[in-house]
Amino acid sequence: MGFALLVSLALMGFLSIPLITASFAKSMGRPYKKWFLIGALLPVISVIILFFLPDLSKQETN
Repeated sequence: MGFALLVSLALMGFLSIPLITASFAKSMGRPYKKWFLIGALLPVISVIILFFLPDLSKQETN
């Protein structure tokens, strides 16, 4: 029982950073799935990179 709890908590922790990154990317007008994968491969660095990219959701389309 203890091992299953530990594995499920580790899995939730592993998936939380990519989910946060993907949600932040979607709010900035960027593709959700692409940034989920980037967040899974580069957990902390992806959020920093995304922070410095321009916000595409505020750009007007002509």
